[in-house]
Amino acid sequence: MILEKLCEFAETVEDFPPLHFTKKSLDWLIEINEAGELLGFTDVSDEDEIYLFAENLVGRSGLAIKPLLFGDKAKYIFGNTRGEELSDREKDLKKSFSDLTNDCYESTNLNKVKVVLNFLDDYDVSQLENYEEIDDNDWMAFRVNGEDLFDNKEIRSYWQKRQNEVAKDRTDMISECLVCGNEKAIADRHTEKLKLSRIGGHGRGNPLISANVESFESYGLKESRIAPVCFDCATQYGRAANYLIAKEDHRLKIGDILYIFWTKNNLEFNGFELLENPEENELGDFLNSFKSGKKSYIDDEEFYCLALSANNSRTVVRDWISTTIENVEENINNYFREMKLDDNKSDRYYGINSLVSQTAFKFDDIKPIVAESLAAYAIKGSSLAEAVLFNTVKRIKADVEFRVTRPRASLLKTYFNSHPEGGIMVKDKLNKKENSPAYLCGRLFSVIEIIQKKALPGIKSTIVDRYYGTASSAPASVFGNLIRKAQHHLAKLRKEESNTGMYYWLQSELEDIMVELNDFPATLSLKEQGLFALGYYQQKAYRPEKDKEEEI
Repeated sequence: MILEKLCEFAETVEDFPPLHFTKKSLDWLIEINEAGELLGFTDVSDEDEIYLFAENLVGRSGLAIKPLLFGDKAKYIFGNTRGEELSDREKDLKKSFSDLTNDCYESTNLNKVKVVLNFLDDYDVSQLENYEEIDDNDWMAFRVNGEDLFDNKEIRSYWQKRQNEVAKDRTDMISECLVCGNEKAIADRHTEKLKLSRIGGHGRGNPLISANVESFESYGLKESRIAPVCFDCATQYGRAANYLIAKEDHRLKIGDILYIFWTKNNLEFNGFELLENPEENELGDFLNSFKSGKKSYIDDEEFYCLALSANNSRTVVRDWISTTIENVEENINNYFREMKLDDNKSDRYYGINSLVSQTAFKFDDIKPIVAESLAAYAIKGSSLAEAVLFNTVKRIKADVEFRVTRPRASLLKTYFNSHPEGGIMVKDKLNKKENSPAYLCGRLFSVIEIIQKKALPGIKSTIVDRYYGTASSAPASVFGNLIRKAQHHLAKLRKEESNTGMYYWLQSELEDIMVELNDFPATLSLKEQGLFALGYYQQKAYRPEKDKEEEI
């Protein structure tokens, strides 16, 4: 399915060259007329133009002699450019290029090809005397009366058929291709490796399908034959993947995972830009379109997303998503909606990487499953993995300076609301009807902190610095002592005329919470520790005057 969809996408990209051709910058154009006479050499080394160029199925290596059609290094065309007597190898190079041109003429009987043959037959080394800049390794190509030879379909077809014959000679396996379904030569190695250096891949690219040790092999099939794909399809899917990897508007990097995405008809889709960098105006328009029911796509355009990671030897497929644009947009909308917090601060939304970074102190310490789970939630609506909760709670306990930040609270809220079957739905703001002991303990801890700070202005070390870890995991062991101290601080506030109103409000909050708490739990589970953190954050952000305004 993955390879098939990539190959289908390749057919929609107009920039792709035909199979067994590439696009290449050149050093020189050999200009000849319809009689095969040299008109001159055009220096194009400093131009930005890219030319269609023949490409061998099997690249040249070592001393192998494999000429390219109608264009190659100068030494293949002329033997050498120095005007010296040709060595045996230089003669072989020149002859191979001429033989290939002759074979093309015999197959196509085109006058354009005959013209190139005439030039090669009549070539005289003196023609290079005025072009001392031409070097043996310069890339050159022929043009006849200013026209590129590869504009001709018959010439392109000849080269493609020739490469298909090379494919049959290269492999000992003729079978049905998994992608196109045709009986063809099966690629032993897929030459189009995926360029994944930005996520730790090999500089020369990583194969998507390969087997280099016996444990990966089956039924006697080795290398890339373990998944039989013909050479043409192997080229097409590789081109498509690398095209998507190279395009900023078709990729999203989260931690060490790269997500590449596309649509069946290559429609524009910018939803992933919001997941990477939720720019305020664009995100506002996106979210408002759902409130009004005016979405950017109303059809069922097919949408595909491939999640990749890499090691030093191969590409690793982490996830494959096949859905519609409409579903993806709904999931992205839900991703941003669920992180919303009504905490008397301006609305702020976080990209996936921003949330992922909240689960570890260092980038290298981020667990891949956390990034993978958040992306799966945002793209296909999957419930967040427990690893997200675990690493967020762990970071809160370890971060003595900041504890429960807004993005961490958003992440916890999103986790719980992604599991509706768990019976815990966290609201955008403080929920005074939530009677979970863990949530109530978090609220109580926040009230006690406020009492301490109001009674002891400028205090450097608060109860949060000293007791958060214990209070959030074993409340019974610390809350009795914390409440006794809180009563002393409340008494101090009651005696200060300027703090009388604050005293009555804090005393009321304390009593409201204590009424709901029958007893302090001896221990809190991981999920309960997450609820504790949310109760703490939402109580801290609570403003009673705003509640009164909303009631009016």
